[in-house]
Amino acid sequence: RVLLWAVVLLGLFIFVLGLFIRSTMGDVDKFDNDYFHGFRSLPWAMFTLFRCFTDGCAADNGTPLQLHLAEAIGWRFVMLYVFVFLFVTVGIFNLIMANFVDYVAVANRRRSQE
Repeated sequence: RVLLWAVVLLGLFIFVLGLFIRSTMGDVDKFDNDYFHGFRSLPWAMFTLFRCFTDGCAADNGTPLQLHLAEAIGWRFVMLYVFVFLFVTVGIFNLIMANFVDYVAVANRRRSQE
């Protein structure tokens, strides 16, 4: 049950962050490069954010997307990225991992009591 709520929290966080990015970046066609193509709509922005949290944050050509965003937006993006990345990796992902560890510990305790 806690795992479900952790996944819901991650999904809601990605949704809100996707809305924030879409509203602050506006039309991505105003940029003269294809690096921000992953933020052209809300679903694509959410998918790009999910990729950044799980797989690796790369543009379509394989270069790090963080560098391109930092050049276009500035230090505000860098500070926000560091905070959000730490919140998701240290906070939410550790919450999900703690559920698995707790499940194994409870199963081990039950097995040793039998």
